[in-house]
Amino acid sequence: MQPETPQQAAPRANRFILGGGWIAPALAVAAFLGAFVATASRAPAPAVEPARVATVDLEKVFNSLKRYEGAQARIKALATELEGQAKTAETKVRGLQSDLDSFREGSKEQADAIASLQTAVGELRAVQQFIGAKIELERARAMRDTYLAVKDAVRRLAERDGYDYILLDDSVVQMDQADAAKTMAQISARRFLYANGKRDVTEQLIGMMNGE
Repeated sequence: MQPETPQQAAPRANRFILGGGWIAPALAVAAFLGAFVATASRAPAPAVEPARVATVDLEKVFNSLKRYEGAQARIKALATELEGQAKTAETKVRGLQSDLDSFREGSKEQADAIASLQTAVGELRAVQQFIGAKIELERARAMRDTYLAVKDAVRRLAERDGYDYILLDDSVVQMDQADAAKTMAQISARRFLYANGKRDVTEQLIGMMNGE
């Protein structure tokens, strides 16, 4: 057997045997994968599309909606009807009060008239309390129903025009003149310090809802 020449022995000396196999190719593959992973980790992340945001003046929306105007008109008509009942009860009380002067002091007739007057006064107060509670209930119902309708319309407007968020702009509402504590409470309750008017969609919302 002929001895190896130095040129033939050199490649064999640069290899390492592990478990009977050559690991030089495996090391090369590992080095390649490591370089690939490092390069991939340095690659820029895909750009995220910025969110589209708009604002709405809710008070202006309420005051400009035909449905809310109609609800207010119905409440006014109801208040007029109920006030007629209150005036009837009040007229009865005044009549009974004037009748007291026609009865003899301490007589049974006077006692009966006083009892009737007390009953009428109680009925008048009950009617007045009922009217106040009924009107407040109807006002609250009108506001709630209108608010739910606005929320639904805002959702449809956002889906139609591609907005991700439509926020209530409370910076446009004027604060009431009050003492320092109440003024601070009003300031603390606000969420917007500034809103770009170009991003306001109040008129679009009003137009869509009134058109419907």
